[in-house]
Amino acid sequence: MTSLIDCIQVAKDFADSYGVDRLDRLMTLAQVEPNSAKTQSVPASDRHNTILQEVEAAGFKLNPWLKNLLLTTNVEVVRDAMAVVEENQQRGTVRNPEGLLFKAIENQWKPNLWA
Repeated sequence: MTSLIDCIQVAKDFADSYGVDRLDRLMTLAQVEPNSAKTQSVPASDRHNTILQEVEAAGFKLNPWLKNLLLTTNVEVVRDAMAVVEENQQRGTVRNPEGLLFKAIENQWKPNLWA
């Protein structure tokens, strides 16, 4: 069983890596009741529009190849890839964010939660 201090440390590490806003959003999502409207299944077309909007809102420019990849990839893989790009941008190592996002999705890269 995980101790309270371990849970707090994981939350602190997450907040340090991704910011308090993302931690707050994650906590909000975790507290949603299983049968609420927020967690019920949504039609595929709505999920596709949502992920496209989410990627655009994060500042990525959608080209036809990226859009096609987004529409055929699991949402969690896309979100992980966006976090990978953000990590690299924080280090100042990204010249082509869309290209890095494409590669991160294609290779299913995960963010480094402990860096």
